Amino acid sequence: MHTGKYEELFRENVVMTMECLKLATGRPRESILRDLKGIGYYSSYNARGKFYTLASTPVFDGLGLWKHRGAYFSARRTLLDTAEFLVNASDAGRTHGELRQLLGIGIQNSLYQLTVSGKIVRRQVSGQYVYFGKEGLDGQWEGRSAMPAQPAARKAAKTPGAQGCPDMDPSLVIDILVAALRGHDTDSTAYAYLSRAGSPATAQQVMAVFRHYGIGKKNSPAQK
Repeated sequence: MHTGKYEELFRENVVMTMECLKLATGRPRESILRDLKGIGYYSSYNARGKFYTLASTPVFDGLGLWKHRGAYFSARRTLLDTAEFLVNASDAGRTHGELRQLLGIGIQNSLYQLTVSGKIVRRQVSGQYVYFGKEGLDGQWEGRSAMPAQPAARKAAKTPGAQGCPDMDPSLVIDILVAALRGHDTDSTAYAYLSRAGSPATAQQVMAVFRHYGIGKKNSPAQK
């Protein structure tokens, strides 16, 4: 399809979904993606990449982010690469809450993948988890240590529905739930998996989360 047709479409609608593009062009998804690849395009890092825009459109900020209404784009394209960059580029590491504020979405699963793969590291500072770049850990740690402590009320925040785990950091509860979603459906296998991944979760904490959320097979201690 002629390049000019796409440029015309995106002049009228800065951001479009695949469904809109299919209706406007009468072409299947594979053909549209091939056409857009020839022109240059970005897909959003939010909403499962459902939004598209031409590569010439975004005016990225200093962190390489651009948002148009409900569509969020990154100069680094993928959410995983964007999260890794934001952590490495920081002066004092970043918490999940800080990253969520920058990106506009929660990225707990991306942080978990980056931590497990060794691309970033996670440390507990003043009762909360902070993510640091692997290479710049020492400098970022000093920067974080120099920051004022978080208010007690914020540190005490709980994951909704996790009243049965009052002493646990919300991100730790999420780690355990992610392990269960990945197929580690007994507290013992989930604990073994998290331990291999370097998680600080204890066997008792894993069991508490499994029991609270009713996760696990019938022969799991969490169900007894």
